[in-house]
Amino acid sequence: MKFLVACAAAALVVFAPAFSPQQKSENKCDFGLSGTHVQPNITGPTEILPIIHVVDQPDSPVEIVSADFKGSFVSVSNEQFTEELNCSIKLRNRSDRVVRSFDTITGVVSGEIGIPTMSGFGAVSGLPNGRSLTPGAELEIKGCGGGGNGSAPGNRVRLIVGIEAVSFDGCIYIPSRRFAL
Repeated sequence: MKFLVACAAAALVVFAPAFSPQQKSENKCDFGLSGTHVQPNITGPTEILPIIHVVDQPDSPVEIVSADFKGSFVSVSNEQFTEELNCSIKLRNRSDRVVRSFDTITGVVSGEIGIPTMSGFGAVSGLPNGRSLTPGAELEIKGCGGGGNGSAPGNRVRLIVGIEAVSFDGCIYIPSRRFAL
């Protein structure tokens, strides 16, 4: 009898892992958000402040805290626009993970019907090589630079600012983007 119990115990030790449920693999893109979403502080010339719009991205691990468009202009006339964008953007990591890199988007969006076109599109790397943005940390970057021109149907344009993508170890996360034209 002792022999049967010993054999059953040995079999249980040997074969138990084969019958146990598989462990779930860790999703490298999982993260939690801390704190409440802040309303960004936007500054710049009074002529362009009414057209600046920070993209609504409640799921973004990196949020825009403030943006300064000093020295920028957007001119719209005869359904055409000309822009010169110079800005600095202050960002905060509101996730519980270390951010390895991120890209921002800034540019003039025009169009009334269908998918709008974006001119002056700029994606700028947010972190110097070898740096990371720890949870809760803030960083100020040069968020745009340069000029351009394009069509502006109905003489309507918006200057949008947002987060393009965020990189964690083993994951690139692309936040949602919602904005009214």
